Amino acid sequence: MLLKKVLLLFLCFWYASILGQTNIKAMFYNTLNYNSDTESQNRTPHLKTILESVQPDLFMICEMKNEIASNYMFNNAILPYNSNFNKAPFKYSQSPATSLLQMVYYNSKKLILESTTVIPTGIRDINHYTFKINTENVNTNPIRIEVFVTHLKASRGSENRQKRLNSVESFVRELDRLPANSNVIFAGDFNFYTSNEEGFVKLIDTSNVIKIVDPINRLCPEFPNDGKDYYDADYDATYFWNNSSFSDIHSQSTRTSALSDGAGGGMDDRFDFIMISENLKNNSTLFYKNGSYKTIGNNSNCYNSFVSSATCTGNYSQTLRNALYQFSDHLPIALEIETPENTLSTSNYRAIAFTNSNIVTDNLSIKIPSNIKYIVILNQLGQIVKKISTFNNQTKMIIDLSFLSKGVYYIRADSHQSKKVIKI
Repeated sequence: MLLKKVLLLFLCFWYASILGQTNIKAMFYNTLNYNSDTESQNRTPHLKTILESVQPDLFMICEMKNEIASNYMFNNAILPYNSNFNKAPFKYSQSPATSLLQMVYYNSKKLILESTTVIPTGIRDINHYTFKINTENVNTNPIRIEVFVTHLKASRGSENRQKRLNSVESFVRELDRLPANSNVIFAGDFNFYTSNEEGFVKLIDTSNVIKIVDPINRLCPEFPNDGKDYYDADYDATYFWNNSSFSDIHSQSTRTSALSDGAGGGMDDRFDFIMISENLKNNSTLFYKNGSYKTIGNNSNCYNSFVSSATCTGNYSQTLRNALYQFSDHLPIALEIETPENTLSTSNYRAIAFTNSNIVTDNLSIKIPSNIKYIVILNQLGQIVKKISTFNNQTKMIIDLSFLSKGVYYIRADSHQSKKVIKI
């Protein structure tokens, strides 16, 4: 009994110690030719639904048409989701593909944009953003993240494979200019059909100055050395993403038949990625949160089907999957990185105060400002599991969490930053 009490106290202190850390959720999304036209505007409410479900702090996109479209998205989907978001300066293309552009939006409470540059290639730009995490020590000991976003050339054939390789080589040359210990995120619609492609092999080459890795290490088996040209002969082999063993990470296509724009064909390719520098797997100051890499909306049972199918049930709700189906032919990719340091601004943390502890068995007791309209409880996937409306001038609440399984959850007041709750 004494041992159990000591262990419980240890766990409580350990949980308490991690509450001060800063968690940053990064999300990449191919927004399917997002334009300033009526069609894109009509899709925008679906994006707001997606953002509210996923709760990203760093939102990276490709297939943005122009600055007018970027501003519309920002004002009508991103700011309504989180008023703390800022947008990076819009950069028009320096590469031949002038209407397939990248953009980044970010939570200014957690991230400070330090610089942004464009890396031109023979096809499409690679956009480079340097962020500092807005920690208490940001001026004396800044933690930087080098964020790269791209959209590599699509389609099969040796010519397109070569174009993808050329773009990756441009990215690797840019890495050579950075300090070897840089924290790197490389996100995009890569359009690789297999990890055996020359461009992908170059991307993960261990001789690169900064080693880039797949956080979930889900690569295709290597081609056999049997003289067969697998690129031309067998795209459905196990050596390509297009097989059911990768069904839980496929990101394209959300549709079996094309709508007004985009591809059909069902969920059968892993085209969208967030890659990271190897040091984020073992850093102590900034690190990848194991198990946080997700293909948003993929319930692992939708191979060759459409994402909103009633048969593709699971952790991701029907409402979210409907929004994903309507908004784009790709699924977003998300992961989380953490630092033990606190963010500088604490104003958002004051929205909720735990009366006793954030570690509970059944009932959670909290204090809130009198102007809060609602409280939501979210699971680790960012899905809302309970929503409670508040009364006028209400400043205290006791929330029944007895229906939840043991684990980690998050509580949020209105659009303020979430706080962690541990159900034991």
